[in-house]
Amino acid sequence: MAFAGSRFPRLCVLFVPALLLAPALFAQAPAPLETIPDPARIPAAVVPFVNPLWQELEAPAALKGPPPKLKDLEAASTLIVGVRIDEAGKVSEAVVPEPPIRVLGAAVQAQAPRWTFKPAKKDGQPVRCWGTYGVDVEVELEDAVWSTFQLVPVGKDDPLPILARELPGDTWISRYPSALEPPEPGVLSVEEVDFLPMPDKVPLKFESTRLKSRVLALVEVTGLGSVKRVVPVGPQEPLVLRWVRESAKGWPLTAARKGGAPVSSWLALDATIEYSLGSVKERGKRSIKKNIRGVPLP
Repeated sequence: MAFAGSRFPRLCVLFVPALLLAPALFAQAPAPLETIPDPARIPAAVVPFVNPLWQELEAPAALKGPPPKLKDLEAASTLIVGVRIDEAGKVSEAVVPEPPIRVLGAAVQAQAPRWTFKPAKKDGQPVRCWGTYGVDVEVELEDAVWSTFQLVPVGKDDPLPILARELPGDTWISRYPSALEPPEPGVLSVEEVDFLPMPDKVPLKFESTRLKSRVLALVEVTGLGSVKRVVPVGPQEPLVLRWVRESAKGWPLTAARKGGAPVSSWLALDATIEYSLGSVKERGKRSIKKNIRGVPLP
């Protein structure tokens, strides 16, 4: 009992000051930290898409009446054909990567197996190769009508189109690799041979036929109401696109208006042409030392 009695006053002396200070210590303690969201988990602000060619206009550009009739087209062009030629000069396959009109490419592929060439040579010996053959032609397109024609302002929510890549003349062949893709055992690229395969008997005939082509494009209209340019959207037939561009020069249009004044603007064209392939005349032919058997660069 003496032990307990003698220690208790000391303990009281020690604990009493702590008890007296506790309220003050709790009052000075910092407030709990506020939880901050993880920046990586905060959703990004959604920005509404707006087509960059769209404008808020008082009045859009528009045709004055129906689209004018297409005049007959006479145009010079070149068919570039890839041909697999064996040691005897016979053709077993042909490809036409970018025909001026699809029907011409299909006709070439159908007739090419009847062609013969003087074979390519490597180290003085005939070899199998993929040659490149160019045929210069004069094409006449006639009796055209618009079976559908829609020319409307570019919409605010219209998606961005994929524009077709256009290269002048035959420069598109420069995008192809020098080697065959995919490789073919025992078959050389025309760029590997010492002597090019030369056309021997290459008859080419085209029959007049009724055709249909669709054109998708963006059309820029100036503040004066004339067409400044026609930009193709997606794959196109070069001669048909040329035809539409020639026609567009004479389209009667009213210019768009913004703030009370005429302004340039963009329209979206979706049209289909029905026409006849009148004639195709061969004007020249040649072998080309450039491979087109493969996948072109973008």
